[in-house]
Amino acid sequence: TPFKDKSGVELPPNYVIALAWTALTPNSPFEAIWGFDKAQNWEEFRGAARLWSVPAQNLVYADVDGNIGYQTPGTIPIRKNGDGTLPVPGWTGEYDWTGFIPFDELPYAFNPQSGYIVTANNQANPRDYPYLITKDWDYGQRAARIADMIQNAPGKIDAATIQSMHGDSKSLNAEVLVPILLSVNLDPGLAAVRDQFLASWDYQETANSQAASVFEWFWWNALMDTFQDELPQDYWPGGGSRWYVVMRNLVQKPDSPWWDDQATTDKVENRDDIFVRAFEETVTQIQKEYGKDTAKWPEWGKLHGATFRNQTLGKSGIGPIEALFNRGPFVTGGGKSVVNATGWTMGSSFEVDWLPSEREIVDLGNLNNSLAGHTTGQSGHAFHPHYDDMAPMWATVGYAPMWWDQASVINDAEGHLRLVP
Repeated sequence: TPFKDKSGVELPPNYVIALAWTALTPNSPFEAIWGFDKAQNWEEFRGAARLWSVPAQNLVYADVDGNIGYQTPGTIPIRKNGDGTLPVPGWTGEYDWTGFIPFDELPYAFNPQSGYIVTANNQANPRDYPYLITKDWDYGQRAARIADMIQNAPGKIDAATIQSMHGDSKSLNAEVLVPILLSVNLDPGLAAVRDQFLASWDYQETANSQAASVFEWFWWNALMDTFQDELPQDYWPGGGSRWYVVMRNLVQKPDSPWWDDQATTDKVENRDDIFVRAFEETVTQIQKEYGKDTAKWPEWGKLHGATFRNQTLGKSGIGPIEALFNRGPFVTGGGKSVVNATGWTMGSSFEVDWLPSEREIVDLGNLNNSLAGHTTGQSGHAFHPHYDDMAPMWATVGYAPMWWDQASVINDAEGHLRLVP
């Protein structure tokens, strides 16, 4: 019954689920990594990529000669029938694998005419591609924003430009929905609050943005008010890129039956009715928690902090123990399906629960100018000074030097450890 409730598929009596997965077959991803490390050109890089079986990756390539490339790797099955998204009868042969997509037919690009490559979990293959790779692609908002920033860069793209891209928090979802919200008729008091925060907002979900807090709170309410009356709870909106596309299409149909609240029998709601209700709920909820003084309403980073929890003892449920090993919350910006991809789970809180674990900028004109930063620190020891010293830098999209030449590494070393047999 739980499986049926989650998947919609009812198992026959006395049957169980078995998993067919390419990772369970002999494979050589570690040889691929070694090959990437040794590769001197695009051909050798692709040769190493042939050895990459699982997990699925987007491989990008660049070299000191100015070449760039992209490769989808992996041992991806070809099925007689089905797409792998739901369990199928495994004893009939009807859904068996017939082979794997040939490596040379997997999507790749080398020095594309555009002069750049964007990959952000978006669909890599063209629509007329003859094979099914997956149905789990991101819906492309991050990729679209990255391409837009590249195409409209005011000048030469350098490390500073890439850093600003890493920190870009523009919500394409807000860009669609806010103009509609600004157009609906609200009571004067609510309209004043709406206009105060959203009328001149640039859609950037930065850590210090109150507008981002108001919008995301409204987004949560708008999704729930639209769909929770029609969908079982297990299928309520998660608020990610798929739902951005759903709402982007639905708002173009203001009288769609999806807008109607099934719980009301005296009227048929339309899009504007739901937007008004969702914003009224948003203001009421924020006022209840933070008061009526809008100056005291929370900035996005206060709602959207990132806490780094130790995987061994950080979830023990014992407060003093967790305090020793966990760090945060760290105030940060970003959101779902924005370039600064700090996600949160609708129905729980606005707290960050997935994020970019590392940011890296490699200058192939001078490798010693490269930069990197990750979430916490270089040490796994909770009382070491480098356990969490990178976290504040990560939260503000900062970087540390990523030295390449030996002299720079030695000169910037904190200390030296000699192991003498």
